[in-house]
Amino acid sequence: MLHIPLPPDFPPPPPPEDRDGRGVWFEKAFGAIDQDGDGLISKEEMMAAIRARREARHARHDGGEGEGPREDHVGGGEGEGFEIGPIGLSADHPELAGLPEPPPCGDDLRTSELGVQEENKACEGSESVGNLIFRTVCNAEPYNSEAISLPPDRAADCFDIEAIRGSGITFEIIEESTGNVVFNTIEGPDQFKRLVLTGGPSGTVYRIVLLSGDSPDASITVRFIDHPTF
Repeated sequence: MLHIPLPPDFPPPPPPEDRDGRGVWFEKAFGAIDQDGDGLISKEEMMAAIRARREARHARHDGGEGEGPREDHVGGGEGEGFEIGPIGLSADHPELAGLPEPPPCGDDLRTSELGVQEENKACEGSESVGNLIFRTVCNAEPYNSEAISLPPDRAADCFDIEAIRGSGITFEIIEESTGNVVFNTIEGPDQFKRLVLTGGPSGTVYRIVLLSGDSPDASITVRFIDHPTF
């Protein structure tokens, strides 16, 4: 289930037996995300809510107040988000069930993935030929975020999932300098496979960030090809 994060000061819902109160609470919760009041939650409104919640959590941590309870889902626990339906990648999904599990997260894995998995790797469906790269993100800090550094005149595409463990996994890829989200799992696998990242004239760092997972050991390995810009 995707938990849409509510503003940090949003009140918790009434108890389950107060059905009328919970109905009113849900309408207010929906309205807190539906910024333009059209009765729909757009992709832009949802991503704004996710970013705002994440920034509030980071601000609490940076301010020395402690990390607080772990938020295993986007939006955290009751009172911080509400479910809108099933979403997220799962190792049990028919299209992913044949994939291996990622290695355990740790400094050794992070270091090993700084190297090239295979050289002169061709991408099916495009003209890309270059270095096959893996990046694994896990449902535990500090391994829930990994960088993709692209020097000038380099690009990355042919994105796919190499390995997966667990379910309810969502992630996004952001441009580190601006915080702009260039991909989120809500956009679907076709958009992921069409994703192209470029280094630009000064080089660009992107970051894969795991947003949620249904278990502490949930993890996913992203694969892509790093090649010269056409």
